[in-house]
Amino acid sequence: MSKRIDFSQATPADNPFASALSSALASSGLELRESAQGVADPEMEQAPRAKGTLELRLERRNGKPTTVVFTQQIEHADSVAWAAELKKRCSVGGSVSQGTIVLQGDVRVKVEAWSTEKGLKFKRVGG
Repeated sequence: MSKRIDFSQATPADNPFASALSSALASSGLELRESAQGVADPEMEQAPRAKGTLELRLERRNGKPTTVVFTQQIEHADSVAWAAELKKRCSVGGSVSQGTIVLQGDVRVKVEAWSTEKGLKFKRVGG
């Protein structure tokens, strides 16, 4: 018999740390906001939505295919966070420099699917 308690189906009131967290936040003057699912929302404010067009280019660097994503034309673009998300989603390595995301391999289709989910427009540049 396991001694662990399954809190995956429990309500926040069943969580022994929920009351301690809410009382600590209340004493510091902060409010614990809950989302529609009853789980505390970690972001108190929404970040501005990115607008613009991603440019996708396939280049050959050292004889290997490389996908380059240009984010300079997008307002409120967080290139570092987007690069981390894209590298994890596409299962490739990559880097960021001056608003340009460089991903290893030809992953343009996956980047296009990701940008569609984010509500961003994209266009293929240069071939």
